Amino acid sequence: MCPLNEDQLEQIRIERKNQIMAAALKVFAENGIKLTKISMIAKEAGISHGLLYHYFKSKEEVLHSSLEWAMTNGTAELFQNMNSMNASPLEKIKYLSKVAVTEGDSNIFRVVQHLTHSGLDIPEETQKLVESSGNEYVQNLLPLIIQGQENGEIIPSPPQELLELYLTVISGIMMEGDLKWWQENMDKKIDLLLRMITVR
Repeated sequence: MCPLNEDQLEQIRIERKNQIMAAALKVFAENGIKLTKISMIAKEAGISHGLLYHYFKSKEEVLHSSLEWAMTNGTAELFQNMNSMNASPLEKIKYLSKVAVTEGDSNIFRVVQHLTHSGLDIPEETQKLVESSGNEYVQNLLPLIIQGQENGEIIPSPPQELLELYLTVISGIMMEGDLKWWQENMDKKIDLLLRMITVR
C-alpha cells in the first residue's frame, strides 16, 4: 500500500476537522454551551478525546471555529439560495422558516440562541461573530418584509418590529428542541406560524 501524499493527508485533516465541527454544533445545540464537555464532542464525532485536542486547544476554540465554519458555509449558502429563488418575499421567508425547523439545519440557530441567552462570558471574537450573523439575518430579511408590505403580502406595521417578532418566534422554536412535530405537515404549520405577519 502506497503512503499518502501531502495533498491526501491535508484532505483527511480537513474532513476530520469538519467532522468534529459538525459534531460540536450538534452537541452544543442539544446541551447548551455550559454543559457541553470536550469528551461529549469527541464521542459524537466518533474520535478519541486526545485526537480532538490535536485539532483544537479548548472547548472555546471548538465553539468559535464551529460557528465560523457553519456561518461561512451554511448561512451564506442559505441566503444565497433564498435570494436566488424566483419567488415572492413571503415565499422566501417561508423557505427560511422551513430550513430553521428542519432537524440538523437548526443546530446553528440553536447554538446562537444558547450563546445569546447563556449569560456566560463569551470571548470577544465569538461575540462579534454572533453579532455579525444577526446582522446578516437583518440585512437579508428586512428588505423582504418591506417588499412584502409593498406588494400586499405582509401586514402594514413597522418592518423592524415585524422582523423582531418573527426572529423571536423562530428562535423560541429552535430552543424548544423537539422539532419533529414541525416536520409533519410542515407547509401548513409554517403558514400558520407566518399568519403573525401576513395579510389574511
